[in-house]
Amino acid sequence: MKEGFDVRIVSYEHIHSINPKDEEAMIKAINPKANEKILDAFCGYGAVGKNILAKEPKADLWFNDESEVQIKRAKENLPNIPAEKFISGNFLKADFGKKLFDKVVMKMGLHEVSKKLQIEVTKKVSQILKPNGKFIVWDIMLNNNTQTLFQDVIRKKDELSGFDMLTRERYFFREDEFLETMKKTNFSKIKDFHTINYRFSSRKRLESELQNDKKLLDKLNAFIRNRFPEELKKHLKFEDLGDDIQFNVIKKIYVMTK
Repeated sequence: MKEGFDVRIVSYEHIHSINPKDEEAMIKAINPKANEKILDAFCGYGAVGKNILAKEPKADLWFNDESEVQIKRAKENLPNIPAEKFISGNFLKADFGKKLFDKVVMKMGLHEVSKKLQIEVTKKVSQILKPNGKFIVWDIMLNNNTQTLFQDVIRKKDELSGFDMLTRERYFFREDEFLETMKKTNFSKIKDFHTINYRFSSRKRLESELQNDKKLLDKLNAFIRNRFPEELKKHLKFEDLGDDIQFNVIKKIYVMTK
């Protein structure tokens, strides 16, 4: 059986069509300062950390990811960062010692764990932050109309890709669920910082996730056509381009203060 991020080797900038202006907004939300201790949690290949250091080279940046493969990619992407600042292993079990962080950043990470574990992850973030520390999150923010639709589409994509762990564990939350989780875990100030209009494209998943297998893409597109409610097509700007199906969902950057 394939597992998640040890085999999911992708460029998120490509598959998520990331706009440089949104990356700039993320750095503004983080607002890194010299000597601030900042944790890039669920860091993947270290793209967020790299952008932080480009803005503030003197930030004391740390990285964590469950996947040894992704940590290796992050080390290669950030060769000047000391090896001890890369902490591999499950975030909930990782030993960050007694060194509290000024900021914890989590880009597209919270939805990677189950609904039950999302509140545990957020509790741990609160525990490892200094008083008045900040938690900066970039993630998909769904609602009653889009949640099950988007979750079904991504689960089908993961199933076709053979990403067994992702199919089992991912939970794409509604925005109101996210806000409730933040309130339950001692974040007193919650700021809706920036909105991102994300355009999902099935074809962008072909090379890196569907093993460049056109038959798998055809199966994904057939599933989306059958699953997509007619009443949402106009609202989500649904387009069926034959070998590519596109539609819009919302991502947001939130800044929470402990």
